[in-house]
Amino acid sequence: MNLSVVKRHLKEIGNYGLYLWKKPSLPSNKFVIFGRGRSGSTLLVNLLTNQNQVHCDNEILHDRLLFPRSYIDLCSSRYQSRVYGFKLLSYQVRDVQPISEPEEFLLSLYESGYKFIYLTRSNLIDHALSNINAKLKQKFHHRSHEGEFKYQPIKVEIEEVFQRIQFSEELGEYEKNLLQKIPHLSLTYEDNLLDSECHQKTVDQVLELFNLPSKPVKTNLVKLMPLELTKMVENYEELIEAIKKSKYAHFLRDNTSKSHQKV
Repeated sequence: MNLSVVKRHLKEIGNYGLYLWKKPSLPSNKFVIFGRGRSGSTLLVNLLTNQNQVHCDNEILHDRLLFPRSYIDLCSSRYQSRVYGFKLLSYQVRDVQPISEPEEFLLSLYESGYKFIYLTRSNLIDHALSNINAKLKQKFHHRSHEGEFKYQPIKVEIEEVFQRIQFSEELGEYEKNLLQKIPHLSLTYEDNLLDSECHQKTVDQVLELFNLPSKPVKTNLVKLMPLELTKMVENYEELIEAIKKSKYAHFLRDNTSKSHQKV
């Protein structure tokens, strides 16, 4: 265990001690945005946080913790007078945190008042390319105040695209199994976040869970990827030819002509 991890765990223990000593109350209204990365969750967090009565944290379980369940309560206790939410990616439950019974872990959140929002991305080709683009460029989001963003097409390894698609499929099945006993609001990137005209309705759906009024939505996030696969991928023809021969050909339904952008 390296020094930075030791320091993080010592800080974690210190925070728990202070939390247990003060024993603060927790917000009565809470939610979890659950799903895979690169599915629009950062955009949804951004839209919700711009509502006056809501605070939504990002990935509070990104790094391994000693007591992840207690840490969630600690974070939520800081926003007692507001609706509190956080983003939880499925791989963090499966691969990062010391959670031996993930179904029970999520169920405990639900039973303590957390409402679940399950966010997915339907087009697994776009999902794979978004992940590859972020990995290659080490750029995951862009905000308007950071200046103009110019996209450069990426050259992809065909095998990696298929590996990414398969990995996303596997995580999708894992997520569905975890949520079998948990009522949840299902949203998709394509139907609820891709088009900015859908943002208001999507945010209102979440706020309705808590009987809260909404205000006009806004975001400072800028779309990272272009409108078409032809502009997205340098070796476009090679990729299309490979996908057409695979069981994933149905994801090409309108990728060549319709916008499938990722924020």
